[in-house]
Amino acid sequence: MLVPMLALDVAGTTVQDQGVVLTAFESAFSNLVPEIWAERSKELMDYAVATMGQSKIEVFTAMLGEGAKAHMANVEFEKAYLKAIEAGGARPIDGAEELFVVARQHGIPVVLTTGFSRKTLDALISALGWGDAIDLTVTPTEAGRGRPHPDMLNLAATHFGVTDKSSVVVAGDTESDITFGKAFGSSHVYGVTTGAHSYSQLVRAGATNVFASVQDLISLITS
Repeated sequence: MLVPMLALDVAGTTVQDQGVVLTAFESAFSNLVPEIWAERSKELMDYAVATMGQSKIEVFTAMLGEGAKAHMANVEFEKAYLKAIEAGGARPIDGAEELFVVARQHGIPVVLTTGFSRKTLDALISALGWGDAIDLTVTPTEAGRGRPHPDMLNLAATHFGVTDKSSVVVAGDTESDITFGKAFGSSHVYGVTTGAHSYSQLVRAGATNVFASVQDLISLITS
């Protein structure tokens, strides 16, 4: 299969989450809006899980309904997440780094897309030592909108001069990742069950196929 670009999600897809994202959400809410957290903790966390993969600032805005408060919550989220990274909470999913190497050996540019801010993503990439392993990283702010809108993929495709969107391989662990790839126009949108959403959720979202991890993509892109 000729693949012009490989686009992968970060937390839960290429990076082990280990509950860090949800812990950071909890920290943001409990520290910033303790009264709302006390009354609506389950509702808020359920929404956080359902919207995994989407722009964090957009998720906070939807939950809190205020631009200023959402921004403050996002700052708290990033502080908690970065603290976890500094404590050694950033580890690659088994096979992810091998996939990067194999893709590039076959002339396929590797792109990471995320719901994180540039500051958080850069800290994560640095902690993992992936600076030279990835061809491009894209955040929602840089592209215009986050998932499920296809803006980040459109930006990456333009960067690499990709014209055949249907042949781009997109993979992620959430329903938003799947919707994102389909909205872009890829015919190869794969779910992986190493993150937030289940096999059935990924299938329901319209995944082309669902794999145990991104490691399974190695044979796919080299076939």
